[in-house]
Amino acid sequence: MQSFAFLLMPGFSAMAFFAAIEPLRIANRLAGQALYRWTIHAPHGDHALASSGMELRCDGPLPDAPDALVVCAGFDPLVAAGQRLLGQVRRLWRAGCQVGAVDTGAFVLAEAGILGRDPITLHWEAAGEFGQRYPRIPVSAELYERHARLFTCAGGTAAMDMMLDAIAQQHGLALAKAVSDQLIHDQIRPPSAPQRAALAEPARSAGPVVQRLIAGMEAAAARQHSLEDLLEAEGISRRQAERLFADRLGTTPGRHFREVRIRHAIELMRNARLPVHEAALAAGFSSQPVFSRACRQHFGQSPRELLRSASL
Repeated sequence: MQSFAFLLMPGFSAMAFFAAIEPLRIANRLAGQALYRWTIHAPHGDHALASSGMELRCDGPLPDAPDALVVCAGFDPLVAAGQRLLGQVRRLWRAGCQVGAVDTGAFVLAEAGILGRDPITLHWEAAGEFGQRYPRIPVSAELYERHARLFTCAGGTAAMDMMLDAIAQQHGLALAKAVSDQLIHDQIRPPSAPQRAALAEPARSAGPVVQRLIAGMEAAAARQHSLEDLLEAEGISRRQAERLFADRLGTTPGRHFREVRIRHAIELMRNARLPVHEAALAAGFSSQPVFSRACRQHFGQSPRELLRSASL
């Protein structure tokens, strides 16, 4: 039996937490035995407050040796991440415990100093701020990342897919599919499934090479990697990429990457509260005027107009 300790930070996403825990409960019921057990904990006190205002009663201090610690967070992941709590996370990691994060829980793991080798993922809305704060930690645009002792996911229903994938790995695909059916979840999404429908739609039928390049652009926006870096990693020439994008998407890789970087900059302005010039530089634009010109050429609006727009 595998034991989970869920650490619920103030303002955690209730949706993501329940999406993570319900597959475990259903797996136990369908298997007719306790494959998993879990406890829930808060940094302080005996209740955890979700972003929705819901309060959950907790099970006291973190246990000494759970099989896995899962940090669930929301809009302000570090509000209660004091040195004592970070020390507990480090202790569990050093003791060999698996450690995971749901939604923005990766901020807590980063502050605890246990990230850096394996790529992690988190909610797309917080990825830019994370990249700014922790530039040396590799961030992917995956729905979830699972490594030997580290696992992270984007939150929301991605937590469900991550847990279903874990059930499949540990107890077989048949059980995982049966759990998925109970959740009225028609398929277990792979890690590579896009986090956002708006970005998923054009890539859905574009072929694997274009899909990988688009995913690479999403991840590279926070790292200021160039298009040439992405093409070299894919082993494809600029001319080949332009032909594929023209055939499949009716655009060029350069134009698509520019849109990704513009969206990334706007997200930094909206969520990390960066001023225009800092967001422009963080998204790989050489200056604020270059960024503003790109916004007007691509969307016909200034950065501040795009910031006020609900469509971006």
